[in-house]
Amino acid sequence: MEKEFYRPQVIEFNISEDSNGIPESLGEFENAEDAIKFIGKNFTAINNGLTVNRHMDAKEKSELRKEFTSIMEDQVPIYEKELSEAEIEFNNAKKGQKSAEEAYDFIISKAKSLASEVKRGLKEITLDEKYTFRIPFKGRFYYFSYIDKQLKLCLIRDIAESEKTELWNQMAGNEEFINKTFKN
Repeated sequence: MEKEFYRPQVIEFNISEDSNGIPESLGEFENAEDAIKFIGKNFTAINNGLTVNRHMDAKEKSELRKEFTSIMEDQVPIYEKELSEAEIEFNNAKKGQKSAEEAYDFIISKAKSLASEVKRGLKEITLDEKYTFRIPFKGRFYYFSYIDKQLKLCLIRDIAESEKTELWNQMAGNEEFINKTFKN
């Protein structure tokens, strides 16, 4: 699955619950240029390429489970058998035993890693700098990216104290727009 490009129909980002009242979407737009104009008109924002986590869809989880199952059913028994045979011939085959142990440990580690990845249910997605924006608001940076014809909130980070003074005026303008436009 990793070798081919796959994109779920709907992207859902993994963001924290504490978004300070900022919406998860700033609206729908016909194209990226309209979204860029909207950001430029209403916010002080900086383009910012970014890699964030998104939730996997059922197809991605299913593919990882298939790979995990294949490893556990097809490959692990092979390496278990090799390990067993190497242990019987221990005195004559120390090198063979070590090789089988390494292969077995590798495949078990890979299977555990895949199982853990499925359980976590998140996958990194690299967002294009041209369509991803960092907006300072109430002491935090809110990152929005144009995706699925919307400007979607994809990450929230605290602003370092050293940057807050520099961004104070920008945050005030952004806060005024958010409060006026998105709060009832």
